[in-house]
Amino acid sequence: MNRRIVPATLAELLPLQLETIGINTEQELIERPSGYPYFHWLQTLRGEGELVTKNKSWKLTERSGILLAPDTPHRYEAKSSLWQTGYITFHGSLAEHIVQALGWNTIERFQWEAENDTISKIFIQIMEINDAGGDPSGWHSSSLLYQFITLLRTEARTESQPSISKRLQRVQILLDWLENEYANPEVGLAQMAKQLGIGERQLNEKFRELFGQTAYQYLIQLRIRKAKELLPSRPEWTIRKIGEAVGFRDASHFVATFRSKVGMTPETYRRLYGMVPE
Repeated sequence: MNRRIVPATLAELLPLQLETIGINTEQELIERPSGYPYFHWLQTLRGEGELVTKNKSWKLTERSGILLAPDTPHRYEAKSSLWQTGYITFHGSLAEHIVQALGWNTIERFQWEAENDTISKIFIQIMEINDAGGDPSGWHSSSLLYQFITLLRTEARTESQPSISKRLQRVQILLDWLENEYANPEVGLAQMAKQLGIGERQLNEKFRELFGQTAYQYLIQLRIRKAKELLPSRPEWTIRKIGEAVGFRDASHFVATFRSKVGMTPETYRRLYGMVPE
């Protein structure tokens, strides 16, 4: 049995606002030459379907879905004897900004693993809350929608990239190692690449994909973060000692780097967030 839930229309436009959510137990052919006026999420619950746009088609197998931007022409239909789908349509004051910030195109296909299907669990949670009338303000659904979208970013892979969680698994050994070795001033790119058994260029490519910076820039940020923890909590330590404790060879390099990354000197940061030694 098909289920379609339409939440109450709110006077206040929320950051992410649910328009409809539902399940089609036997998905029929849908053809929209002018697209849908809001963001449209479509996922396969059982069976297989196909979504077609002007220039391309996408298979929709179990644990996969497609996010369409507003007004994107499309059609979709079953490609198996039974195609059960779930869908969400949404808009909101920040909807377009959030989708663009996540780097997605007008059409984005996602696929995720069976062992931890949190994406489908959040979908069902949003549906059940609205089916029971348990979210009259719409704010709970708005927050769950944001969680749902960020799960697509972290737990699902797209056609161009594996999921963030999978990519993080590939460098987690190095991240754990850095948490123990950041204070060693001898640590550099070569030692970091050795932990993963890859070349320095490949290591930097992985870090740029995940963190938007090189591996060595990540290490510097880690050292600065550790210094920010120590500056207020160790008021008896000199600036030089804190710099050495987080892997800087001399105080001047530590102070210059800290100022460049934080926008203030270590002394100023200490006064702002902690005690100043007498």
